[in-house]
Amino acid sequence: MFPRVALLMCGTLLLFAFGSSTGEASANEAAAGVSIVNGRTTTIAKWPWQVALTVSRKAAPNRPTSRRFFCGGAVLAPTLVVTAGHCVADLKPRQVRRLEIVSGRTRLNSNLGEVSRVVQRIMPRTPSGRLRYRTILGIADWDIALLRLATPVSAEPIRIAGPDEAASWAPGQVAWTTGWGITRGYTNKVSKTLRVATQVILTDALCRRSDGVSFRSSTMNCIGGPAGNSSTCSGDSGGPLVVKTSLGYRLVGLTSYGDNGCRGFLPSVDTRIAGNAIREWVAATALRVAGVDVIGSGGEAAPVREWCRVPEIFGLTVRQAGSKLAARGCRLGRVRVDRWGAGPSRRVIGYSRIPGWFAPLGSRVNVWISP
Repeated sequence: MFPRVALLMCGTLLLFAFGSSTGEASANEAAAGVSIVNGRTTTIAKWPWQVALTVSRKAAPNRPTSRRFFCGGAVLAPTLVVTAGHCVADLKPRQVRRLEIVSGRTRLNSNLGEVSRVVQRIMPRTPSGRLRYRTILGIADWDIALLRLATPVSAEPIRIAGPDEAASWAPGQVAWTTGWGITRGYTNKVSKTLRVATQVILTDALCRRSDGVSFRSSTMNCIGGPAGNSSTCSGDSGGPLVVKTSLGYRLVGLTSYGDNGCRGFLPSVDTRIAGNAIREWVAATALRVAGVDVIGSGGEAAPVREWCRVPEIFGLTVRQAGSKLAARGCRLGRVRVDRWGAGPSRRVIGYSRIPGWFAPLGSRVNVWISP
């Protein structure tokens, strides 16, 4: 099992944004942070619902937006933004009121777009009043929060995929994630320009194999870059994962957690906002708070394309591995001998893609064999 984190770097980013003199932010506050590694620059015009969560200009004077930014989010209604719960779960009420939403901006430090103050944080609770948000081995479940704004923003909202649009987030479906977070692991320098990366919805089984009991299929999506080199990373938790349908884009996930080194060959996990449990809570809350129906209906996603579906080939001979890969739409790549590897002679002891990964058809899978 690889180290998995609810992206604690954003706690550092928030501390940095508030400024060490305030004494109000702890390392757990907004234990956030995911963004785009090996993505590409884009514009807000293509993803207009994307917003940045920042510490207010008043709380951190003389700091540019990029030094006050700590999480992403998406506009659901003019006065309502959705983000990851761990971005704001541990903030005190007075700290929540010292946050701002920046919308309509490609470059964080430009003067374009709109800024609106946050006046309320809303998170799901049980009938007995207990917060549903919790962490399991450092991983957040029910990782979602709604932020009510003091003034409406004009940014185009996005709708959540509805019950009749479940095909839009089925395994194998192509999706896109956006944000301003860091572009490589182990740094706190965010991107000043909005970035996007193509992702694919992976099977629940793949993340369950990586994360064990921490992965909850009712509230989490398993995703990864098709080429195995793009991922989310520290700095942009809460950012939207969207899928294109015949009626426009639909919101299917919110960036939640992933590999602490932001390595693209490992899966990331998003909050499953389009799943029944979370979608129903968001729909009821948005209607009550903003008077808006935020759920889509009738949109048809493109048919799931053919993929190289990486099989389990551990322990096979090279010939057996090549045959099994070919049967799944993949190709055998480079074969290397691991001089220090243990196991039956000339058998596969490692390979370059995780079993169950969806890669482009015909992708080469490199293997390592024992001496």
